[in-house]
This record gives sequence, C-alpha cells and structure tokens, in this order.
Amino acid sequence: MKKAAVAVLLLALVACLCACGGEEGTGNNITGEGMNKPGKDSFSGGTYVWEKDGFGGDFTITFNSDGTYEYSVGYLSSYLGMGSWETDNGVLTMTETGGYDLSFRFAVEDGGLRYIAEGSDAFMGVTVEDGDRFVANNG
Repeated sequence: MKKAAVAVLLLALVACLCACGGEEGTGNNITGEGMNKPGKDSFSGGTYVWEKDGFGGDFTITFNSDGTYEYSVGYLSSYLGMGSWETDNGVLTMTETGGYDLSFRFAVEDGGLRYIAEGSDAFMGVTVEDGDRFVANNG
C-alpha cells in the first residue's frame, strides 16, 4: 500500500513539474534572441539541467522571460525553489523569494551555465560544486 501511495505522489509531482515547463517560444538558449530587456545581458532563459544526478531525478532550473525562476533538485524533493534572476557582465544571479535568504551565481556560457560557489549559498538536498554545469534542455 505504501508503494502505491508513493508512486501516486511521484506521478503527481512529475505532472506538476511538467506543467511548470514555461511558455512556448521562450527559448532554451543563452544567445539573447528575442530578449531586449535591460539587465538580462545575453541570457534568454529556458530550462537547464544539472550535469549530475539530482535527488531522485533531474535537477532542473527554469528561467522565465519575466525575470523569475523556479527549480527542483529532483523528483524526490518536496522543495521547489523560486525567485528572481538577473545578469551582469556574464554572471547570472538567482535570488530566492520563497522565505529563504538564498542566492546562487552562475557564469553564462555558450549552451549552459557554470556554477560559481564563491558568493553562492548551498542548494537544499544536493551538493553542487564550483564549476558544475547546467546544460540547456532543448527537449
């Protein structure tokens, strides 16, 4: 019975995560195409996946064109991070707005993001190390 309940909860979480995939046509690249908002540099948003294993599944971050983001460190995590993002001189900074005073920094690179540990807080549930990559999810 417990296995069935866990399976139902996991399916519900996956369905919720799929529904949060962002708007069609927002792009999953960092070339800046169609993005002329001040303070966003050349980053156009999209969904990015950590190159390592998340907590029971992919660790994904979705950057919305309105300057907000949401992330999940994996399917087994109940925590969904959210907040605002901005870029400055090729560095993307995510700032939590969900009750925690957290921020995360990334170098914007061709096809992805590289985590900058210095000046970043730790993500809940996973250990992201300095230099770890998040790659664009074009699927």
